[in-house]
Amino acid sequence: MRTEIRGRKAHHHLGVGGEGSHTTPPQDHEPALPEPAPVLDLRAETDEDSLYLLTLAAVSSLPEIAGSVECAVTLPRREWEVLMSGTSDLAMDVARRDQESGHGPVSRALAGQPAFIINGYTTDTRWPAYWEPLADAGYRSIASVPLMLEGGRVAALTLLADQDDVFTPSVQRRLIAFGHVAATSYAMAAELRTARATADQLRSAMQGRTSIDVACGVIMGQNRCSYEDAFQMLAKASSHRNVKVRLVAESILTDLPGGAPATHFKG
Repeated sequence: MRTEIRGRKAHHHLGVGGEGSHTTPPQDHEPALPEPAPVLDLRAETDEDSLYLLTLAAVSSLPEIAGSVECAVTLPRREWEVLMSGTSDLAMDVARRDQESGHGPVSRALAGQPAFIINGYTTDTRWPAYWEPLADAGYRSIASVPLMLEGGRVAALTLLADQDDVFTPSVQRRLIAFGHVAATSYAMAAELRTARATADQLRSAMQGRTSIDVACGVIMGQNRCSYEDAFQMLAKASSHRNVKVRLVAESILTDLPGGAPATHFKG
């Protein structure tokens, strides 16, 4: 059952965050060294899994609201359907409808600006039709911040609460700061997946090429021909059987008395 708090005086209307806090510069003569940027561990096999880890990290990063919020991430992709993940189907559904309509906090975050609905008892003049479906889903406040990714792409990190006044100004500032860390971390996880995929493809290609070279050597020894002639024999067999040259080569090696020689590529 979702909690509904009534009768409070509105301390905040609906706001758009983004202003940072100001700090006093160090007074030492030596300039302060920058601290290393924090990074979330979003390593996973797929983009979807990385986004799911991101939603869990977002909820746990704000302990004062953990347990009272749900989270969704929306990532539009060129020539692909929108990629989404979340801690609940309901949270993802609310974020999806916002993104598809183009009117609401999620849409604003996807345009590069954080947006907040602080409570459920004050009318939002920017999105007059938004509150009713939000309330029907059982939520009373929402925060959505942009994740600025490479190539000008923008994702939206959205937290939804079933209580009023959850996203206080201090929480808003921390959530915006978290968005910067999250964007960097997701980009690093995506780069790692790309690097691993490239390495796997290269390893597979090298192993296939080795099988072809060894098979050509066998054909050269059996037929006393050149490498070019041996490869042409493999190519003709490949065309006749309608299979890849590598598979023809591997079948030749498998039929050797000692079996196929091992290739040595470390993972």
